Amino acid sequence: MSRRWWLAALGVGGLVVGAALWLLLRALPEGTDPTWERILAAGEFPICTDPSWPPFEFVDEESGRMVGFDLDLARLLAERLAPGLRLRVVTVGFDGLYDALLAGRCDAVLSALPYEEMRVEDVRYSVAYFNAGLVLLARRDGTDIEELKDVAERTVGVEWGFVPEGDPRQKEFLRTLTLRRYETAEAALDALRRGEVDAAIVDHITALTYLGEHGDLRLVGEPIYDVNYVIPVRPESFRLLQEINRVLLEMRQDGTLDMLQRRWF
Repeated sequence: MSRRWWLAALGVGGLVVGAALWLLLRALPEGTDPTWERILAAGEFPICTDPSWPPFEFVDEESGRMVGFDLDLARLLAERLAPGLRLRVVTVGFDGLYDALLAGRCDAVLSALPYEEMRVEDVRYSVAYFNAGLVLLARRDGTDIEELKDVAERTVGVEWGFVPEGDPRQKEFLRTLTLRRYETAEAALDALRRGEVDAAIVDHITALTYLGEHGDLRLVGEPIYDVNYVIPVRPESFRLLQEINRVLLEMRQDGTLDMLQRRWF
């Protein structure tokens, strides 16, 4: 199954963060988490990933090693979870990642997975570490588009299959736009550079990759719709989840997640 179309079909909502989230983390069940105790005893943190989604996880052709945003994140995560903790990577096909986690082949999945509400009975999710949702772009030499409302009565380039997302007011606003559809998100951005459209709405991954090669475009504001990448664990792994969330929140605050984004995009 194509990851891009699978993500687009999810209709994923954003995760709540901040003070309320931290209170939730502190309220996790008391007692012993056998997963966490085993990880500490073995000195090893096993994660599952599907190395077929660059730049998050893929096999480098020259070295034959698995590399990417998620692999770097996993290594840093292991280092911060506990002193001397080693990372062990288990490769699994994309469609089998959740089954591998629930079967105990690994204790967490780090493979560019978005939050899925329908799975919350089977797994527990970490806080978000990357937002792959929809973003608005404009030309760098223009100053008349600074937020979403500025594209009213403008022509906006989108990929075929684009569906308005967000709260009811935002959905209605997006439906009123004059949309010009293109075969790919990259083609919509090419059209923006040529001046065929006034702005473009594409996924954040495509936008970051494209901006790394073309400096004449810019992101406008925050993502207009969230698709948050998260780390699932088994429901009983409550202490492991608490520790993963602790480290991810630290990484947000100290700039580590921003550093990884700059490194891989």
